[in-house]
Amino acid sequence: MKSKVIVVSGVTASGKTTLVKCLHQNYSDSKIISFDNYDIDQLPTTPSIDVPLKEAVNQYDITALMKDLRKIYGTVPLILVDFPFGYQHQILRPLIDRVVYLKTPLDVAFARQIIRDDADKSVEEIISWAKTYLRIARPYFVANQEYIAENADLVLDGTLPLAEMVEKVQAII
Repeated sequence: MKSKVIVVSGVTASGKTTLVKCLHQNYSDSKIISFDNYDIDQLPTTPSIDVPLKEAVNQYDITALMKDLRKIYGTVPLILVDFPFGYQHQILRPLIDRVVYLKTPLDVAFARQIIRDDADKSVEEIISWAKTYLRIARPYFVANQEYIAENADLVLDGTLPLAEMVEKVQAII
């Protein structure tokens, strides 16, 4: 059996994980592979945030992710991959059937990230993160939205109702 591999891409807090989990509920014989489960961006080989995304994307070591993907490839009809780089990572690209990019307004993604990750932090810590976001992360996210979305098979507004996004993704599966 050949598995169909659908990658859902987008910036941090764009809604990738939520969409992948909902799709998985609709396809009970699917499996999920999530970038977040591998701490890839914490590896010593991870490029510095100041390296332009076009140069950095293939420097991310996805060996462990690929090992797990190859383990389940062919055992299920559908593999849903929560992965920020879409077709742009050369190692994953050959296995991808479709890429969905969630183009979520960056202010919405920023607010979602604070709500999700920073509820227990002090105001000072949140302000510090906001300054870092404006100086470093936002330019990276803008580049992500331009570079990763340009080759996606489907670009969705990440603020659409979840049921509508699922319906649109199902149409390309």
